[in-house]
Amino acid sequence: MRKMVLVSLDAVFEQDMKQFQEGWLGEWLRHAAVCTKVKTVFPALTYPAHTTLVTGCDPAGHGIGQNQPFQPDKEAAMRAWYWEEGQVRRETLFQAVRREGGRCASMLWPVTGKSRAIRWNFPEVLALPGENQVTKMLAYGTPGWILHMEIKHGRKRKSIREPYLSDYAVILGKDVIAAHQPELTALHLVDVDEMRHLHGVNSPEAMAGLKRQEERVKALWEVMQHSPGMEDALLAVVTDHGQADVDKPVVLGNALTKAGMKAQVQSNGMSAYVFTEKPENVKGWLNGHMQETGVSHVYDREELDRLGCVAGPDLAVEAAPGVVFADGLPQAKREKAPHGFGPGSPAENCLLAVRGRGIREGVTMPAMPMRDVAPTLAGLMGIRLPQAEGEDHSQMIKMD
Repeated sequence: MRKMVLVSLDAVFEQDMKQFQEGWLGEWLRHAAVCTKVKTVFPALTYPAHTTLVTGCDPAGHGIGQNQPFQPDKEAAMRAWYWEEGQVRRETLFQAVRREGGRCASMLWPVTGKSRAIRWNFPEVLALPGENQVTKMLAYGTPGWILHMEIKHGRKRKSIREPYLSDYAVILGKDVIAAHQPELTALHLVDVDEMRHLHGVNSPEAMAGLKRQEERVKALWEVMQHSPGMEDALLAVVTDHGQADVDKPVVLGNALTKAGMKAQVQSNGMSAYVFTEKPENVKGWLNGHMQETGVSHVYDREELDRLGCVAGPDLAVEAAPGVVFADGLPQAKREKAPHGFGPGSPAENCLLAVRGRGIREGVTMPAMPMRDVAPTLAGLMGIRLPQAEGEDHSQMIKMD
């Protein structure tokens, strides 16, 4: 089995490639096999995308259609997220590696809590009101290893907020690569996503975040080069979605209620799910009131099925430029740049780049749906991912 380090740069997308051209990452990419047109999932959210990246299935297949299950009866602060591996309905790369006798490490990869497949697991989970963050991390991750890393490296972490949490994830990643050389090491680095939410897509803060991400990838690549047992390992860099600036929050559920429409709304940021017993009535009303509701398109269930959208919502709506749906998302009213958009957005094109021994340098891969990433990575590692729906492009970038 070929070893791999898989790094996700959250909220980095095609337009950011020009920011990397003159730096270390630009040079690294010129020696890699690269696709800058990986089409993200619908909706363009972190948890559905990251689950697609490791299953090779659209949300309809793997079952993670939002960051959070629909919980309309709970206050926003009390709503759980999709934190547990057991909520994923398809085999993941982590599970496939373990099935083939390999070992996995994960730092902040979404929907990996309580994983039986990950030997060293520092999961992305958040303590809800009344819970303790440390206790929750230990319950969902690998407690002995997490505590050992805290004793060894905890003083280096300035905060659990970004950009410091991404820094700590890289510290853990470097340690586990050097000490254990897992067959699969995955890191989810959130820095740029947070900066763009708070400050805007092209803000100085976001640009500084891109530079930090470059330095983190460099640090991981360098420790790979100097760790015995990692000589043939591949570094794969992926991204999940872009973002767009907004300035108009809309509570769509209020508009539907005022119009006498019996419907519930779950916001995805720049799109929203609509649950209703009368989808045709609601769709007709929304199509006739787009300007005042901030809606640019209404997806019916047939269209959602074609997009690979998870089952459940009866309709979905796309936001007009500048609009963010704030239903159940109080932070949306303060955000400068969300995501969650549908197909055709300028921010839909994501990155897949792979470099290492045996990979053809300078290959440009064609546009592909995000579901193609996992089977391609599995093919490069020499493992099977039989439940994947996407195509394996690994032969295109392997040396003969």
